[in-house]
Parts: sequence; structure tokens; C-alpha cells
Amino acid sequence: MRRIGFSLPGLHCLLEVSRDSPLAREQHICSEFRRHNVFFDGPYDDWRSAMAASDGYDAPAILARALDATRAVVQGRASYERDTVVFKERSYSHPLLAWLLYVASRSDLRLRVLDFGGALGSSYFQHRSALAHLAELNWCVVEQPHFVSAGRAEFEDGRLSFSDSVDEAIDRVRPNIVLLSGVLQYLEHSHEYLEDLLSRGVKFILIDRTAAQFDVAAAPFVQHVPAWIYSARYPVWFLNAHEMRASFAKHDYEVVDRFQPAGTFGFVTPPPLQELKRWGIGVTPAPQQHEWPYVGWFLEKLEI
Repeated sequence: MRRIGFSLPGLHCLLEVSRDSPLAREQHICSEFRRHNVFFDGPYDDWRSAMAASDGYDAPAILARALDATRAVVQGRASYERDTVVFKERSYSHPLLAWLLYVASRSDLRLRVLDFGGALGSSYFQHRSALAHLAELNWCVVEQPHFVSAGRAEFEDGRLSFSDSVDEAIDRVRPNIVLLSGVLQYLEHSHEYLEDLLSRGVKFILIDRTAAQFDVAAAPFVQHVPAWIYSARYPVWFLNAHEMRASFAKHDYEVVDRFQPAGTFGFVTPPPLQELKRWGIGVTPAPQQHEWPYVGWFLEKLEI
């Protein structure tokens, strides 16, 4: 490939001239995109097939990176972390924070959170400074046993605790809100877990960063995480929002708010290929892939 630059008064151009075929160029773009970004393969026929093509969620690299990232936050070297990626500047999930504060305002400034699938306290550490003034802040993360062991050993602080059992977490913190942030799509039996949590009758439920759409049937995919985060592959659902709404109604929860969190869960085509298509340069279509924004809900239990 050659680059040719030229300038005229008020105009500067840079041209790229390549002998590569469109197919070779497309393959290069896809390869580079996959090397630097999260991407998805699928859909698969069932969860078992997606799992067979995956490493699983208990891959040691995931916990190791989560520990490193959370230590950086606790030690003040990072502001917060999400999915093991550290961020230097403070930022909040505003819908999540707004509804947490709303729940506290309805409960004498007492916030007791059951954070289902909350890693090593990602959401707690990201938002704790904005919640520190509350009369009570009690946050219990329910996670896989190896995450719970690591969390108890390093990160429990009097407000944050860890449990591998929903029953134990409910007994410990008596939650006034259940938080499900970016977790349902990673559970094999996500519908059963949602039904169980709804059946507990906690007054408020906040579902955040969930991959669900109304017009596409639920289907399993395999998520690939690039090496710069941690090299892993694991199964994931693209969920159906109609089915979730039916569960809310079944358990007498009112949808107070439906919102769209920041970010996109999946990509149809790498952005450079989108540019090729825009200029009329043919690329191989990518059937069965979806570009799904995250969706969130804030639910309140109806008084019956």
C-alpha cells in the first residue's frame, strides 16, 4: 500500500493506493478489528454448543485481571473498573446512580443492595463516593465461589460484602434493591435466575447493561475478549425483552423506567468495513450478527 499526500491552498489530501483485492483488504480489516475489540460468533443452536466453543467464565485469567483492576481502584491508581478494564477519570452510570439514590430516598436514606453477579464490587467502587453520605450503605455481591473468596480476602470494608448464595445475601443485608448489571446474558439459565430473583419480593429491582431486544428471538453466541483485556471466550445470550417483560408482570413488578445504558453490546460490521460499504466497495455480508444496544429497567413491586 502506498500513501500519497498533496496540498493546494485550503485543501490537504491523503490518498491510499493499494494493490490488495477488496477481499484481502476486508480480511485484513476484520483481523485487526478482532485483535483489538470484543466480538461475537453465532448464533449457536443451543447453549451447550456455545459452551463447547468457549473457555468458560471460570478461566483463571478472568479472576486474575479482575483482582489487578480492583486493587488499582482500591489503591487509588484508577477511578473505577468495568469488566477488568480500568478507567482513570471518574465517571458514573447516571441511570444506575439516579435509581439507587431514589431507592435510598424512599427508605430513610438507607440503601441495602443485593448485587447479583457484581464481580469484585465493580458498581460499588464506581459509585461509592456519591453514596457515602447515606445513613446506611450495605452492599452485598453474590458471585461465583472463587470470586467470593478473593473478595472476602481483600475488599470487604464494612459496607461491601460477598456471598455465593442469594439466600445468605438476603439474610445478611435485607436488601431494598436487587441490582442486575451486565449479568443476565451470561447465565445459562438466565430466565430461571430472573424468575427466582423476582419471586423474592424485594421492593425494587434495577436491571442494567443487559443485552435484550424486543424483535429478535433469544439466541446464544460466543463472546471473544481480546488479549489486551484478557484472552477468553465464553457463551452469552442475546435475550428477548418481551419474555423479560412478561416475567416482570407475572411477579407484579411495574416498569417505572426503561432506559438505554451507554455502549453497544454487539457489532454488525467493523467500522472500517462500514466505511467501505458506504463508498460502494463490496464486502462479504455478515449474516446473523446483530448490533444491539444495552437496555435497562427499573422495577417497583406493586402493592397487592
